[in-house]
Amino acid sequence: MLFKGSYSEHFPKRIISLSPSITEIVYGLGAWKDIVGVTIFSDFPPEAKNLPKVGGWVNPNLESILSLKPDLVIMIEDQDKIFGDKIRNIGIKTLSVESNNTIKDISDSISKVGQALGKKEKANKLIESLYSDLEKIRTRVKNTHSKKVLFIVGRNPGTLEDIYVIGKMGFIDEIITLTGGENVVKTDRFSIKISKEAIISLNPEVIVEVNHEKTSKNEALKVWDGLKEVSAIKNKEFHIITDTTLLHPSQRIVEGARILAEILHPEVFKEYGKNN
Repeated sequence: MLFKGSYSEHFPKRIISLSPSITEIVYGLGAWKDIVGVTIFSDFPPEAKNLPKVGGWVNPNLESILSLKPDLVIMIEDQDKIFGDKIRNIGIKTLSVESNNTIKDISDSISKVGQALGKKEKANKLIESLYSDLEKIRTRVKNTHSKKVLFIVGRNPGTLEDIYVIGKMGFIDEIITLTGGENVVKTDRFSIKISKEAIISLNPEVIVEVNHEKTSKNEALKVWDGLKEVSAIKNKEFHIITDTTLLHPSQRIVEGARILAEILHPEVFKEYGKNN
């Protein structure tokens, strides 16, 4: 059953999204006008910053949700396990979608949200475009040398402490492979915390860091300068990605995949042009 709660034949017109990725999917389905509330870190589309906020990913505010009078709250399965019943107990219908461990999970989430919002045809087209665009990127880099990549999603600003990196489980690892890279972290988890010593041992050829602190590459390089024995630092293959297109599991991962592919294999994109 698609909905958890009472079902109506009428498609919802007042939607609250409890995850940035869901917000992006609803936007991609052309139902943006129906969103009345989002979580605090929703940053796409830019208009999301102006919508009422209902708390964070793990701690939504039930009073704020109720005040917006939604007819549907959409969340991730992991969120549903934490507080889904609390939302349903105050009389609001919910829809939970995949926890987005794989690209297939992302397409399934698009499909579920599309069905719930009466946008099934649009969802099918969005999924088709997702796979088609990713395949174009895969084809472009398929004859390149696979580079060993360390993908960093968090660290203490100004230090090399509390470094969190992407492991082998999840859509980001899939994208690293698809774009002509090899994840040097082999742990079967979505992300793990590692030490400077571990990075030296892994010796990646390329380090990619997602950084939202508006830190310049030069500033970040000063922090990483202490690891000159690492190939990526020695060969100036340290790169910063400042947006969330590779972190939020929606159709926008295509944009992130293009960014990563150009980082790993700039020669291919220079030869053929970015739009080919």
